[in-house]
Amino acid sequence: MITKPRTIVLVTGANQGIGYAVAQGLLAHKNCFILLGSRDTSRGAKAAANLDPTGEFVESITIDVADDASIQRAADLVESKYGRLDVLINNAGINNEIDVMIEQHKKQQEGGVPCPEPVDLAQQRKLFRDVYEVNLFGAAMVTEAFTPLLEKSTDFPARIVFVSSHTGSLGLRADPSSAEYAKWSHPSFPAYRSSKAALNMLTLHYAAKFHGKGWKVNGSCPNLTDTNFTRGWVKGRPATESAANIVRLATLSTDGESGVYSDENGVVPW
Repeated sequence: MITKPRTIVLVTGANQGIGYAVAQGLLAHKNCFILLGSRDTSRGAKAAANLDPTGEFVESITIDVADDASIQRAADLVESKYGRLDVLINNAGINNEIDVMIEQHKKQQEGGVPCPEPVDLAQQRKLFRDVYEVNLFGAAMVTEAFTPLLEKSTDFPARIVFVSSHTGSLGLRADPSSAEYAKWSHPSFPAYRSSKAALNMLTLHYAAKFHGKGWKVNGSCPNLTDTNFTRGWVKGRPATESAANIVRLATLSTDGESGVYSDENGVVPW
């Protein structure tokens, strides 16, 4: 039980990658108590112990964002132990299309096929569903489940951060006059990219919903990051760099922005 007021922060998908780096960044804010969300209990416990062997600032919490019962159990646990939540960081995300791309590349390297294989609609539908279950539906259900606890926040303003992606920006994708157009206009990862575009609208929804309460609700673009998320297929920057803007948004004060989609360089077009 926390005996002195601290900012209680839940980070989903935080046993590795960007979520883990976000927790590391929040540890620099000595008043933060971090609930390290993880689908796998043992991995979560190990990650929490690595971050904070004392257990004074980090606690592992089991939460599978694709499982409503798991989400509710996590919310009930936080309610019973702490009675409130001050910051929610919806970080958990997947991109199964990377696995498909890697498999196709392997086949090509081994002699492959001269033309694309026939599309299996059932497999494609499952791929889309799995991605949306985590990236969109999971973020929405976690937010809904923890809203009553954010209502009880004693660290005004309550803050919600949705971890999105530059790849979900319609503005970057659709504007040929943009200097970024060539980078983002390739027809890649339709399930992942559309799930993040939808997450951006969800961010705006909650920003509007909680505007009257003064809450800060924002989206963050971590950029391409060198984590297990990319399966080692593509290289990116260190997770600590990608986590910086998420940490900033998670620690905004009353004069901070809300309803904004950004990275460390500033606003990103929706």
